[in-house]
Order: sequence, then C-alpha cells, then structure tokens
Amino acid sequence: MVRTPLALPRTAAIAVLAMLAFASVTAAGPKGQDPIVGEWEQVDEDGQVGAFVALRERGGVVEGVIVKVFPEPGEPENPVCSRCQGPLKDAPVVGLTVIRDLKRTPEGYRGGQILDPDTGDTYQLEAKLRPNGQALEVRGFKGVSLFGRTQVWRRRS
Repeated sequence: MVRTPLALPRTAAIAVLAMLAFASVTAAGPKGQDPIVGEWEQVDEDGQVGAFVALRERGGVVEGVIVKVFPEPGEPENPVCSRCQGPLKDAPVVGLTVIRDLKRTPEGYRGGQILDPDTGDTYQLEAKLRPNGQALEVRGFKGVSLFGRTQVWRRRS
C-alpha cells in the first residue's frame, strides 16, 4: 500500500477522533449513568472532610450512602445516629442512606432530602454539579432555599 501525503493526516485524525470519543464515554461513565453518580468527599465549611458519600442512581432518583467517616479526635470511630428517629435510631452512620429522592432537572438536582446524622434532622435538598464535574454544590434547607446551608463536595478519583 502506498501512503499519500493525505493518508497520514486522515489516519491521525481518525485516531484522534476515536480517542476523544473513548475519553468522553469513559468520563461520563457507563451509558445512561447520571453524571452525579460516584463517590464524593463531604467537605465542611472549614475545609475538613467529614465523610465519603457514594451517590448512585436507583429507579430514576439519586440516593447517597455514607461509606466512610472521619471522626474528630475524641469522637467514636464507629458512630451511630443516636439522634435519629424511628428505624434509623442508633443505626451505624457508615452504611446509612443520607440522601434520598434527588431528581435531575435542567437546573441541577432538586426534590430530595438529606439527613444530618449528627442531629437526626432531615432537610430538603438541592445540588448542582459544577461544570468541571469534579465539585458538587449541596444545599440543605427547611422551607425556603434562601435559609439553608451549602457545602461543596469534591469528587473522589
């Protein structure tokens, strides 16, 4: 086969397009997977990582489960949700579903609830994935979003 001057650039262009297509598929995850799905570092306002939370899609909604905690000195290594009510009372924090019913909308994610295992309180939840896909703004509130609190979680590699 004789290579013409145009054959190499076309071959190179096809190779580049193939690599870009592969990169975009692997960056987004498996086909149909929500971009919010993955493991996140829950970061407090002071910049400390409090927990790792695994977000997964189930039945068209996103839920989040605590997979690891980082207790402060003097706190129990395996905390329980002592202030939770009902069946969650004294449940281990690791393995606890703390995000429920979060739905994707054109503006971000809305309609969910988030449980604070320190207080046992449940808050309404909104979340927004930052354009780079590596940070997630998580806002919990009661009643009106204006009177809430936002944390910026980091995606774990």
